[in-house]
Amino acid sequence: MFLAGHGPLGSDGKVIDGDIRLQTRKTLENFRKVVEATGSSLEHVVSTTVYLKDLEDFRGMNEVYTEFFAAEPRPARATVRADLLLGMKVEIQGIAYVPGGESLQSSGRIRASMAKKKKSKKAAKKKAYYAGRKEKKAKK
Repeated sequence: MFLAGHGPLGSDGKVIDGDIRLQTRKTLENFRKVVEATGSSLEHVVSTTVYLKDLEDFRGMNEVYTEFFAAEPRPARATVRADLLLGMKVEIQGIAYVPGGESLQSSGRIRASMAKKKKSKKAAKKKAYYAGRKEKKAKK
């Protein structure tokens, strides 16, 4: 599962005020909610990208980050400086594995499924067309 960038947004949808530790904690709480909503957990996050407004905040961010990702192996991580919007000091995106995700379809399976549906719709139209022709001939 690909997780778009999450930031330190409160329940009102606004960026919370606070230092890097507080903003990182809120960001990771929001991140965790989305991961868990899919049936996964932080243990199954395989990669993250952390965007920091100021790279001087790395140490504070990392202290909180390691609380959420305490178990080894931790996800692969890249940290980059970025001009973040709305007063955010941190934003995190990631990739997580969903256990038992067999029900999630790969793009190839989705395309195959769509092609099968298209063929069955085409066959149904063809059948209806010939049934209609048969009725017209029967009426004559």
